Amino acid sequence: MAVDASPGAGRVLIADSAGPLVAEPSWVRYDNLGADCRCFGFDWQRGRQSEFDVTNVGTARVYFHDMDDTFSDESLIGKQAMLQIFDPVATAWQPVFRGHIDDIHNSPSPGAPDLTNIQMDLVGPFDYVAGVKMVVGTFGVVLTPPMTGVVLYAENPVDQRIEELGTDADLAADMLVVFSGNVDVHETLYDPDDDILSAMRDAADAEFPGIGNIYEDRYGRIVFHGRFAKFDPDGTSSGAEWDFQRWEAATRSDVTSGRAQIREFQLNRPRTRIVNSYVAWPELDVAGDPFDQDEITTLTKTNATSVTAYGWRGRSAPSLIIKEHKTNGNTGAEECELFADYYVGNYAVPRKNIERVTFKSLPPADSRAADVWAIFHADISDVIHLFVAEEGLSDAEFFIEGISGSCRVGPPNYDFVTFSPNLSPAAYYTDNVFE
Repeated sequence: MAVDASPGAGRVLIADSAGPLVAEPSWVRYDNLGADCRCFGFDWQRGRQSEFDVTNVGTARVYFHDMDDTFSDESLIGKQAMLQIFDPVATAWQPVFRGHIDDIHNSPSPGAPDLTNIQMDLVGPFDYVAGVKMVVGTFGVVLTPPMTGVVLYAENPVDQRIEELGTDADLAADMLVVFSGNVDVHETLYDPDDDILSAMRDAADAEFPGIGNIYEDRYGRIVFHGRFAKFDPDGTSSGAEWDFQRWEAATRSDVTSGRAQIREFQLNRPRTRIVNSYVAWPELDVAGDPFDQDEITTLTKTNATSVTAYGWRGRSAPSLIIKEHKTNGNTGAEECELFADYYVGNYAVPRKNIERVTFKSLPPADSRAADVWAIFHADISDVIHLFVAEEGLSDAEFFIEGISGSCRVGPPNYDFVTFSPNLSPAAYYTDNVFE
């Protein structure tokens, strides 16, 4: 079974006889063990709140009433686990989280379902690469004699850097999805205390701080997207290993065929998302020498009108490992200047921001059920097209930056599912300074 598909039936699957890095293990179903070990459901979250946030390790909690000591076995710690939702309309299982068993508690946290006596905590694949420290003399370029106390990664394209980091971390090729990106990165030195995840984030930031993104998808893969996954997702996904989807969602009378019903909705217009001063600069110049700090002021961009209206709202991206654009001749500094142009050009005024949007499962016989159950398949980097007329969002698109949800075992024919994506306005990506 391919890693980007359900491996079979089951809300909770554990690869209890395979190692933590096996891409296609044999899965064992743990949510139907019988009356002495009942599964009540699970909660999960992946991604980030907004494009200004770091994408952190995904987490999940699975709840059981275990009367036969199924989960008293320490050998389950570190094993791979997958969580799935059953779509009763499409009659298909859909993965929503894959990672590793991090802990098993006999005292569940507050909010756990009644009768729960076991809480199994899962972490996404970021947790694994965050634990892989740089190994001097093994990772990166192996020199003879070796450099003392550091790991060297050679100058190369951003996608090759991330792939090299994945190889050093022993990630299976099928569990790392890397888009081509648009920049080359400098030769980079790391200390033994540095880790693979931090180095991957350095590379993603060099592509475009905040817009270049590295995240965990619903199949447990680590995914790197460059800038054009936001500026041109349809063109970027064509032929790529990315099942990009556009979903439609609505409230009240706008809920028609093809549009999932929104059950909770809240928007705001936060001043915190205004950016009217921005600066980014490379750690090294194109020749590999330390970047002249006196040049930083020339890379700083400001929107004076916005400053007058809202006060200073500045952001920065210092010491990026970017060297130059792959093809257009831009140096790293020139790319950094475009990053600043983009932010002060697109973020200088308040925009409607989705503070909360939630979808909840419906009985499969409900006429609205098919669209609701389908949207539970949505993933980070997909687009949700909103039709919320009462909030002035009758035709607006938003990118999914993160996802949280819960599943509780329900009646025989469907479970109780809630699904809440974190959204960023697609309107930020209409003015592309890189064209």
